[in-house]
Amino acid sequence: MSKIEKIEIIYNKRAGNGQSKSTWNKIQNFLKNAEINFEVHETKCDGDGIPIAKQLAENITPFTRILVIGGDGTLNQALNGVMISENPDTPLAYIPSGSGNDFSRGLKIKKQGPLELLQKMLIMDDPVTIDVAQADDLNTNQTKYFVNNIGMGFDASTVYYTNHSKRKDILNTLKMGTLAYVSSLIKVIHLQGGFPIDVEYGSKTKHFDSAYIVVATNHPYFGGGIAIDPLAQPFDEKLDLVVVNKITGMTFVKLFTKLLTNGSHLKDKEVWHIQEPEFTISDHSVEQGQMDGEELGQHEFHIHFKSIQHQFWLPIE
Repeated sequence: MSKIEKIEIIYNKRAGNGQSKSTWNKIQNFLKNAEINFEVHETKCDGDGIPIAKQLAENITPFTRILVIGGDGTLNQALNGVMISENPDTPLAYIPSGSGNDFSRGLKIKKQGPLELLQKMLIMDDPVTIDVAQADDLNTNQTKYFVNNIGMGFDASTVYYTNHSKRKDILNTLKMGTLAYVSSLIKVIHLQGGFPIDVEYGSKTKHFDSAYIVVATNHPYFGGGIAIDPLAQPFDEKLDLVVVNKITGMTFVKLFTKLLTNGSHLKDKEVWHIQEPEFTISDHSVEQGQMDGEELGQHEFHIHFKSIQHQFWLPIE
């Protein structure tokens, strides 16, 4: 085991509709039995992870590690807290215990149990570098960071209805959280309209009169395992963008079937896809937005995206 004097734990007990409690009990018992010094910092409400992570990063010592136990939203908050701290390069350890866990799925570590992940993390001598993304809001001059994706329109509306659905808690309890997302997808099909956007990348500009799905993503998955972009990789120093035009009827059914099954939707003529180190998206109507499964509200978006890298204590094979 590498030299570790203390583990600072950011813990969201509400993640995964309480599934993280089981994870935490296992982790806590292991740390106590192994006589490893740790301190728990529990998030109480949305956004708590940001100031907690900021303070921990600013007081980090060489032999202390920050461990996040929660869902992708909790990890997002921890990353944003670290990035605005005086030590933005502070690595993060992460044990997924949310309902979606798309970040760990994209890194192919989802199937490892919490104790297996923890023990592998503890013996790591050096952190690994993984792509994350920077989003500069050109309307507000605010910068945010994300691990999975930012979506506008269809995807974001689905997140909104999923988060406000009574079915979500029930399905999460049954470990079927993806079904809550899919059921909301079906609802949004009838509600979401097309909207105009412009995409600037390199020296080019691409205009869409009626975009329907707009997702800037760091890896393949969103919505708890739906492969919106099978080609995306969190190690290529690029960010992917998928734009789907507004379509209806059987054309939509066929495309949606491809999306949920074999990933061949990227070859469809109604789908546009790029992989770039950075690009800018401007939408010209009021739409829902989401970042790592958390709501961004409903407004016009004008965002510059950039692929950046951060270090993690994660056993990538």
